Amino acid sequence: MTTQPLRVGPLTRRRLEERARQDAEALRGAPAPEAGAPPTVAALQARANAYARREEQRFHRHVRRELTEHRLLTAAVRTDLDAFDDRLDALPPAERDHARIAVGDGPAYAELRRLERRIARRHRRAEELAALIHARFTAARLRAARHFDRSDEKIAVYWGAYRAALPRDAADRDPGREGTPELRRSDWLTTRTDALEHWQGGTADGQA
Repeated sequence: MTTQPLRVGPLTRRRLEERARQDAEALRGAPAPEAGAPPTVAALQARANAYARREEQRFHRHVRRELTEHRLLTAAVRTDLDAFDDRLDALPPAERDHARIAVGDGPAYAELRRLERRIARRHRRAEELAALIHARFTAARLRAARHFDRSDEKIAVYWGAYRAALPRDAADRDPGREGTPELRRSDWLTTRTDALEHWQGGTADGQA
């Protein structure tokens, strides 16, 4: 969870407490409920999931061009590195050190220096793109995580009122539900992979 202050205002608090009383009253005299969260908790979970999904899709839409360019650059750097190694292997072993390449005459050395410059240029651009993608990914994760945090705060308010209003017969039938429910967070919010690792297989709609 992010370190955010409580955001449940008085109007929201009253509305949650009213829903809690309604949900609890609906259990009066009813058969033992099946395992699962009360409807208000389920609704908050669904709403948080939808918000996280929108953030996920928006992130992917906003970095689609950068992701494509990064993939192309990564592939191009690999190709250039292979070409550099092939040309280096064609030289006599005594002439393969970096100092010799930097000052060597002839088309072979000129081509090696050209490849070095291009590899360095593409590598710098790939690093810039990776930093931009990671920054946007972090911002999207923070927005989604804060929404889950606020939803958890709402559930805490709701659950206290729900347990207090729960009819005794319903509480006796379901004594194990005293702990406050916790929302299940989307996988992309809990993964420890970085943005590029997470999105290398991303599709146009934002699915990995």
